[in-house]
Amino acid sequence: MPVHYVHHPRPTIDIGPHVFPVEKYAILCAWLRDELGVPDARWHEAGPVERADLERVHTPAYVDDLLSARITRATMRSELPIREDVIAGFLAMAGGAITTARLALEHGVGFHVGGGLHHAFADHAEGFCYVNDVAVGIERMRADGRLERVLVVDVDVHQGNGTAAIFADDADVFTYSIHQENNYPFKERSDLDRGLPDRIGDEAYLGLLAEELDRIDEGEGFEPDLVWYLAGVDPYRRDQLGGLGLTAEGLRRRDELVLGRYAARGLPIAISLAGGYAPTPRETAELHMGTIRAAEGLG
Repeated sequence: MPVHYVHHPRPTIDIGPHVFPVEKYAILCAWLRDELGVPDARWHEAGPVERADLERVHTPAYVDDLLSARITRATMRSELPIREDVIAGFLAMAGGAITTARLALEHGVGFHVGGGLHHAFADHAEGFCYVNDVAVGIERMRADGRLERVLVVDVDVHQGNGTAAIFADDADVFTYSIHQENNYPFKERSDLDRGLPDRIGDEAYLGLLAEELDRIDEGEGFEPDLVWYLAGVDPYRRDQLGGLGLTAEGLRRRDELVLGRYAARGLPIAISLAGGYAPTPRETAELHMGTIRAAEGLG
């Protein structure tokens, strides 16, 4: 299952001094080229996102606010600068998600070097998320008749509250979130949630994750056409916004567990980076490289 990567021509978004390490995108793109030698045939520029794509997920009023970079109650719930260039960068992530889903369906694995903006709701921004790129990608593929049923596996340290709310009444999208319970955000109800205690370590975490993926497969009996994996590395024990206790090795084993399970079944997999706030952008990028190596190991 060769991995096909989606990148952005200008991967760094200028948000000023901030805990969100946007520099990681450019670092990862350079490492993919220089260290892993990803060939041009597996390297794809993010495609466009149209207003119709946004409005399948977000309300027209909120899309108006975004496209105009207006300071409103809806946009002010983001913790990012409300500027046209910043919003344009995050809107481009939705185009990247569409491209990622298409590549996953065509080649087996699509990997977005970005995205995973799971806190955005239909009618407002939240956290570091202006647009729910994963939901946009899913709905575009469904509108194109490319798929019907999607399993979202979200392992970011923060619950995917926006994604859970957007798909709350949709029986064809199963949302699973395993996250730190005593942390941001205010929780919505996913189809399956696992709120974890503070400082949980590798073995306990991996055991719970394996049990619950079994439950989705066997107990819930959910059969997807696509698995979307939000591979946040903020469960890392040194993360600045997290409070779990996973090591870098534990994160790598987590990724191998999830990706190997669905690859073995021949299911298309779309991967988004999601969160990661290690002490430096470089350390964060090194953790994301663990996910990339796990994906590369599927072949």
